[in-house]
Amino acid sequence: MNETGKTHSRGRSAGSAAGLAVCIVIGFVFYFGLTALSGTAQALDYNNLIDGILDSFPKQTAWFFMNFTEAQFYASVFAGIGLILGGFAAWILALKNSKYAGFDICYGSSTMFPWVLASQVLSLALALFVFRYIEGFADPQVTWLNTFITVVGAPPAVMLLYGPSVSALLTASVLGGLICAPTAVWIGNSIVTPLNLPGVVANVSAMAVTGIIVCMVCKVLPFVKKAEIKPHRSGSVNEDVYSTSWFIRRVLADFSEAPFYGNEVASIFLLAGVTISTIICGTHGAYGSGAVPAILLSQFVGAAVGVFLYVDKFADGGWYATYVPVVSVGPACVLFFGATVPAALFAGVLGGIMGGPVAQYFSEKLPEGVHGTVANVTSMTVCTVITAVVMGALPWF
Repeated sequence: MNETGKTHSRGRSAGSAAGLAVCIVIGFVFYFGLTALSGTAQALDYNNLIDGILDSFPKQTAWFFMNFTEAQFYASVFAGIGLILGGFAAWILALKNSKYAGFDICYGSSTMFPWVLASQVLSLALALFVFRYIEGFADPQVTWLNTFITVVGAPPAVMLLYGPSVSALLTASVLGGLICAPTAVWIGNSIVTPLNLPGVVANVSAMAVTGIIVCMVCKVLPFVKKAEIKPHRSGSVNEDVYSTSWFIRRVLADFSEAPFYGNEVASIFLLAGVTISTIICGTHGAYGSGAVPAILLSQFVGAAVGVFLYVDKFADGGWYATYVPVVSVGPACVLFFGATVPAALFAGVLGGIMGGPVAQYFSEKLPEGVHGTVANVTSMTVCTVITAVVMGALPWF
C-alpha cells in the first residue's frame, strides 16, 4: 500500500497483451482446479474452527494467522503462515540483492520489513488477547470478527511513515489494536447493513477513518519520533514494464500489497498456502462459503486489467494502486452476488478499471502526515459501492 507513485509515460497506452492473457488464464486455472480439488476435511471447516473458539487457545491461534489473509478474503491458516514466511523469504533475498528477490518488499525500504511485521503482530495480538475483541464470538449470532484491520491498516502504515522508531511502533500498535475493530463494527451496524452494502465497505471505511486518526495522533504526540529509513541498496532499478514477465510479476505482487509487502515472492507463498488449505478443506477459507476459486479468478482479472490499463504509472520506478480490486471489489462482489464466473469477471474488470484512478484522486486530497494507504482504502470503499450498485441493477446477477 505505497503512496501513489511517480507517473511517467513512454508513449505506450497499455501493458503486455500476452501478460494480460496469461494472468487471466492463471485465474481460470485456479478457478477450475480448486473447484475440482476442494477437499472435505472437517477439522479445518471454518464453522468448526470458530465453534467454541473462546475455550480453545489453538483455535484462537488459528484465528490469529487467519487474520493475516482476511484482506484477500481467504481467512486461511495456511495462507496466513505462507504470507509471513513469504515475507521473510522476500526480505532475505532483497538484503542479499538476489536476482530472485523480485519487487523490493515494503516499497524499496526492505530494511523496514521486520518493523512492519512487528506492528502487525503486536497490534493484532493486543486486539485479540489484551483488548479481547475476540470475545465478540460469545454472541452465538456472530460468525466473523473484523479484528484483521490492524494487519493491513494504521500500524504498518505508520511504520513506513516514521521508520524504525520504537515510539511509533508502540503508539501505532496500541492505538490500532484498540480502535480498528470497534470502528468497523460501528460502521457496519450503523451504515453498511442498513444500506444493504457488501460487508467489506465497513472494513475499508474503518481503515480510512482509523488511519487518519492514528496518523494525526502520532503527528501531535511529542514522543513519537521519526527515524531514518536506510535503503538496503543505493540507486533505483528500472525494468521494462511492458514485458510479459514484468506484467505477470506485477500482478502477483498485488496479492501481497494489502499487508504492505508488495512482492511476488511473498504472494507466491500466500497463493501456495490458500491452495493447500482449499485442497484439504474447500470450506476452510472465505468463511466457509466455498467461494475461494471464484475469488481468486476475480482477483487475477482485477489486477491484470489494472496493470494492463495503467502500466505507464509504473514506468521508471513508479507505483499505482492496481491492487484495489484484489482486496475489495472482486472478492466482495463474488461473496455478495454469488461465486460464479460472470460475477467474478464483471467485478474484476470494473474494479480494475476504477481502482487505481480513484485511489490517485483521493491521494491528492490527503493532508500532510497521512499515509497514502488512506486514499487506497477510500478507493476500495467507493469502487465496491459503485460496482455493487451497478451489479444489483443488472438482471444477470
